[in-house]
Amino acid sequence: MIRGASRFAIITLIIFAADQLSKLIVIKSYNIDVTNLNSQFLISINEYLNFHLIWNKGFAFGMFQNDIEFVNNIYMTIIAAIIIFIFVYALSINKKTYYLGFGMILGGALGNLLDRFQYAAVLDFIDIHYGNYHWYVFNIADISISLGCILIIILELFFGEKKISIK
Repeated sequence: MIRGASRFAIITLIIFAADQLSKLIVIKSYNIDVTNLNSQFLISINEYLNFHLIWNKGFAFGMFQNDIEFVNNIYMTIIAAIIIFIFVYALSINKKTYYLGFGMILGGALGNLLDRFQYAAVLDFIDIHYGNYHWYVFNIADISISLGCILIIILELFFGEKKISIK
C-alpha cells in the first residue's frame, strides 16, 4: 500500500506542478495583472489554437459566474469532498492501473483549487477552435481531470472485475 500511495502522490504532484507552472508561465510571459480579473486575448498560436485568458469565477464551464460567494463556498466544499473521496478510494482499491487516472484527477483538482484560493477564480487560457466555433477555454488541470475520468471509465468498462451471473 505504501508503494501505491507513493506512485499516486507522485502522479498527483506532477500534474499539479505542470498545471501551476503553465499558469505561471502565461502570467509572467504576458505580464498579467492578477488583481484585475478581466478576460483578454493573448495570442493566436495557429488556425486552431489561441491563448485567450479567461478568469473562470464560476463553477464547471463557467456556470454561476455572477454569484461568486455561492460558487466559492460550494466549489470549495465539493472539491474538498472529491479530493478526500478520490484519495481514500484510490488507496483502498490498491490497483496500480488506477493510480494514473486518480492521480490525474486529484492533481488537476488541486491545481484549480489553488487558483480559487489565490485569485478567487480559475485561470483558463487554452482556446481550441475551428473557424468561429470555439470550445470552452480550459487549462492543464481541466485536461488532466477529463483524461483521468476517461481512463477510469475505460478501466471500469473493459478491465473491471468480471461479473459472475448465477443461473
